Amino acid sequence: TPLAGSASRPYRIRVEFMFVDWLLASFHHLAVFSLAAILSAEIFLTAGAIDDRMALRLARVDAWFGIMAAIALAAGLLRVFLGAKGVDYYLANTFFWLKMALFAAVGLISIAPTFSYLVWRRRVRADASFRPPAREIARLRRALYAEAGLFALIPLCAAAMARGYGM
Repeated sequence: TPLAGSASRPYRIRVEFMFVDWLLASFHHLAVFSLAAILSAEIFLTAGAIDDRMALRLARVDAWFGIMAAIALAAGLLRVFLGAKGVDYYLANTFFWLKMALFAAVGLISIAPTFSYLVWRRRVRADASFRPPAREIARLRRALYAEAGLFALIPLCAAAMARGYGM
């Protein structure tokens, strides 16, 4: 058979390598798209009144944002070190570093909403009648929109990087 014997070994390795590359890319993309959906959900859920149930829901939704961010980062880093393009391609690419900086900025901005959700959750558990003040909600929404604006730039960097721009 064409795949039998030692002559098939390089082909098998290449197919396995391509599968790993595809798998990592798939996990990375699914996590990034999930992040976009979760961020959109947070913006939507904070548009109206925030009662005790909504405060608890926001804390749960935001926890998923953190989980998906960790998965996106892990899959992305695995792609750098185990993917088809190789580590040198990424480390030499300006758009890779811009993408990493944008991801870090989104992560830093997301600390404020996460902190608010945790405080609200604690206050709701102590007093079910707690409602976040309007100024806190407004500040939170500004942070979410800043996150969304920076997050929207990440796929632009990824597309440029994938096409070799920034080398």
